[in-house]
Amino acid sequence: MKITNTNQSNALETIIKSTENKPARGTAKDAKTEKDITDRVELSKKSQEVEKLVQKTKAIPDIRQDKVEKIKEAIKSETYNVRGELVAKSLLKSNILDEIL
Repeated sequence: MKITNTNQSNALETIIKSTENKPARGTAKDAKTEKDITDRVELSKKSQEVEKLVQKTKAIPDIRQDKVEKIKEAIKSETYNVRGELVAKSLLKSNILDEIL
């Protein structure tokens, strides 16, 4: 009994034919499609909004002078009262945030 595999030769012929039908790389057809492709970047409206918010926050002064003046006046007039637990909470919160970030 003789076993032959005719499918293998047919598969090989199919591969050879498919490579023959493909145009070579760098032909005029490929150059045209490469020329038509351009890179571009589009920013969403959200990114524009974020940029506006960043600019606004940069415009805000680091020190709120009006608040500083009120505290200075309260210290001078000896009416400035500091609650120890609020100071402790603020210190702890600041320390925890520094460790996380």
